[in-house]
Amino acid sequence: MPNESLTSKTFSNRFSVGYLSRFLAVLVLFLAILTASIPGVLTLMRRADAQVALGNAKSLRIALQVASTECYAAGRPFCDRTAEGGVTAEVWQQVLMDSKAPGDFWVLQTDESGYEVRRFLYQEGDFTVRYCKEPLTYEVYYQQSYIRTQSGAAGY
Repeated sequence: MPNESLTSKTFSNRFSVGYLSRFLAVLVLFLAILTASIPGVLTLMRRADAQVALGNAKSLRIALQVASTECYAAGRPFCDRTAEGGVTAEVWQQVLMDSKAPGDFWVLQTDESGYEVRRFLYQEGDFTVRYCKEPLTYEVYYQQSYIRTQSGAAGY
């Protein structure tokens, strides 16, 4: 009888040690994979945020275009270099309400008439979007360029 209990205890200890070592090996492997995937996941999240900022900048461009057309038709001024964003206070409010963009913008350049926006910057959180009309480009920055688009005369 004493031999049987000794054998069963030895088998039980070997089984639990083997099980524990396999569990720890799988755990270390899982943690290594998780640690290796974090930079890729963060890059994907930043890219998604960059896409959102780009979409808001495109919405802002349309709102600026609508506001400049309304100002031109009514004979009101559109640009005011001394005001916030480079446009009049009324236009500033209208553009923010129309575009629903959560960030800030600055009109950098207009045409000779002062009603057509050629360049602007849009900042949303850590992202900055630069728009240029000729050639039509948008660039999204977050410590490096993430998205750069360029198209012909048509397009957003």
